[in-house]
Amino acid sequence: MALIVVAEDDGGTLKLISVVLKNQSHEVLEASNGLAAWRLIQEHHPDLIVSDVNMPGMSGFDLLQHLREHPRLGQTPLILLTSLQERRDMRQGMLLGADDYLTKPLRPKELTEAVRAQFNRQNLRTAVQDMHLQKALSEALEEQAWDLHEQYEKRLARELSEQWPGDARGQQALNYPEATVLFADIRHYPQWLAALDPAELGRMLKRFYENSGDTVHLFGASAMQFVGEGVLGIFADGVNLAMSAPHSLRAAKAALGLRNAAASMADFVQAQFPGRRLPPFEVGIALHGGPVAMMQLDGLLGGSRQLIPVGEAVVDAMAMQRHAPSEHGAITVSIPVLRSITGAVRPVARYLLTLPHRSEPMDVCAVEPLHF
Repeated sequence: MALIVVAEDDGGTLKLISVVLKNQSHEVLEASNGLAAWRLIQEHHPDLIVSDVNMPGMSGFDLLQHLREHPRLGQTPLILLTSLQERRDMRQGMLLGADDYLTKPLRPKELTEAVRAQFNRQNLRTAVQDMHLQKALSEALEEQAWDLHEQYEKRLARELSEQWPGDARGQQALNYPEATVLFADIRHYPQWLAALDPAELGRMLKRFYENSGDTVHLFGASAMQFVGEGVLGIFADGVNLAMSAPHSLRAAKAALGLRNAAASMADFVQAQFPGRRLPPFEVGIALHGGPVAMMQLDGLLGGSRQLIPVGEAVVDAMAMQRHAPSEHGAITVSIPVLRSITGAVRPVARYLLTLPHRSEPMDVCAVEPLHF
């Protein structure tokens, strides 16, 4: 399928990587050090490079730097291998332009997923460009329609009726074996509570809910729920959506849209509460993937029916956002989600995030949009 150069000075690890990749029908060229790998790369122009960080002669960082400075080979994706004790080197590798990291001891499934993610990059780039066109078309049509807020409320009511019907026909949509969970909430919220009275806070939250809800639905969320000062969106495939882009990419684009919407919210706050000393309006966003079930609640007061998303992916996404350091950026994604949107975002900081409900930290990454 593809030509891959593997640079690894440990013979056992080199053999493991080669066997895993060959079982996926890839052609593999092996090198036991960085210099030998660089010669193979210049001669054969591979589709992908997998390189250890610490090697004699030329390190993985040196190899990466040579690659990125080459006029013809500079865009070749490269995955770095490092031990858990060397995770401090991740930032250096990302600054040099590494496309992904894998930690030793190496797990074959993780290697396969990381390699597949790199080869999906071009398809995702095309999908991103298509989504830019879809968004521009949607915005042009909305400009010709009635007021945005009125349209949002009517569209939301219609989509709730169509996507989450109350009869038996909707039962198949109550469980998503694989979905991307987006959770976004307002940072510094305790400061906002102290700065605004209940009526003022309600006006701000109403505007935030309208903006965020419209953005989440624009990119084809399968379900959405407001949670406190945040919004929870579930993105899944094959649920009567007109969009063909994968759910992880739609969730990523919604996250980027929410971040942009925060800028307009800052203008709204200044206009609504002039001259007030208020905290900055910032939105933090997290993306995580996994199975999601929609729990149906019947017989509540008033006779209304509610669908509530539940599952470990939901809990993890909300915890990721609430515990991610703000200095790493506004959008935090888990590594499996990052690999599924390779080519759509730019990683800026990868780190281990400790969550109260997990016994082991999560491998996450802060990302920025990648412009084409």
